[in-house]
Amino acid sequence: MAVFMVQLAEGVDDVVEAQAAGRTKSGEIVLEAADETGKPVRIRTYRSDAVTAVFRRGPGDSGSYGWIPQPASGTWWCY
Repeated sequence: MAVFMVQLAEGVDDVVEAQAAGRTKSGEIVLEAADETGKPVRIRTYRSDAVTAVFRRGPGDSGSYGWIPQPASGTWWCY
C-alpha cells in the first residue's frame, strides 16, 4: 500500500491509502486497491477539473520521505 495526497480545487487535501493511483485517458484521477482475488477495485475517483495536483508519499532523492508530485497531465499510473 502507498499513501497518496490529492489536492482538490476546492482547497482541501484528500489523503488516501491505496495500492495505485493513476490518471485515465479522460483525465480522471483514480485510486485503486485489490480485492480478495487480486483484481483491482477503484476506491476513489475524482473528476479532472476537481483536482489540482496528486502526490505520492515516498523517499526523495535525498533519501528522506516527502510528497513526490505526479505528472500534471497525460496518462500515468503510480504504485
